[in-house]
Amino acid sequence: MKSTIKISVFISVVFSVWALCSANAQTVSTPIVGFSKVTVPAGTRGVVPGFVKSAKYSGSGLVSGQLIAASGLTANTLAPTQVGTGAPDFPTHYIEIVSGPYEGYSFDVLSNTTSSVTALGLPSSVNASTINYVIRPHLTLGDIDSANLPDGNIVLNIYNDPNKPANTFLYDSAGNWYDGSGTYLMNHAVIYPGTGVSLYNSSSTFTINFTGQVKTTKTVVPVYYQATYNLVGPMNPSASTTLSQWAAPLPPDTIANILSPSGDNQVLLTLLTDTGSTALYDGSGNPISSVNVQGQNALLMGAMTSDGYVTFNSPLSP
Repeated sequence: MKSTIKISVFISVVFSVWALCSANAQTVSTPIVGFSKVTVPAGTRGVVPGFVKSAKYSGSGLVSGQLIAASGLTANTLAPTQVGTGAPDFPTHYIEIVSGPYEGYSFDVLSNTTSSVTALGLPSSVNASTINYVIRPHLTLGDIDSANLPDGNIVLNIYNDPNKPANTFLYDSAGNWYDGSGTYLMNHAVIYPGTGVSLYNSSSTFTINFTGQVKTTKTVVPVYYQATYNLVGPMNPSASTTLSQWAAPLPPDTIANILSPSGDNQVLLTLLTDTGSTALYDGSGNPISSVNVQGQNALLMGAMTSDGYVTFNSPLSP
């Protein structure tokens, strides 16, 4: 079993949503828009952005290998970045399956034509089937509200990578993020849905405002056995996430630390599962039936034997 890691988190959240409309005697839901305010005092804080960007495409399509049928797209508009400066390129869009057994799984878009999208990593089990999906732009570092960020005093780490301890980014000014050496502009670096970021703040307390659409579908987040850390959390900007909003409490053979929102460098609760089971226990082996996770709070999670996934329901689920 991986050892318990302690990092400190403080998050305060204000949440608002609105908008439902109807037309032609048929109820139609407009995108639900939200706003949250995250407080980051001096020290290290883990935050999970709680919103997604508006979908650029919504429909269904037949899967053929890594290609998904679509209609009415503009060719070559969903490709990865081409910054050309020596900095790595990142995908600009992803497809998310919105119904069926793979609801909540997302896959980077590699390219598109007017009638198809090529994605990365589609499971073979969806080949030759028709899936319902949306295409969204990725959330990037450049999307982080920078109005109150202190220049030169923020280090952001994205973990969840089986190939390196962390991807480190430095905040400079005017909303610009650079790689860990301060050489390459990295505003285009991606924050995947349900992935937490660790913010080290060497200055005074500041706030970040997050805005976007509230997710109405499940979110599936990978948990890597070889990753040094996995920071994950519900796509839920509201005050708390109950256990009922976890579609499956944890993957088998997984440990998770709920991190303190008070900045005292404490783990509030350690959660774990037995081998071959998703039943949830505390660190002493006592069964747990009720867990709350503060909105946009990060969970420090580790897969003890193999890669897995954690699935969170929409914050709008009962």
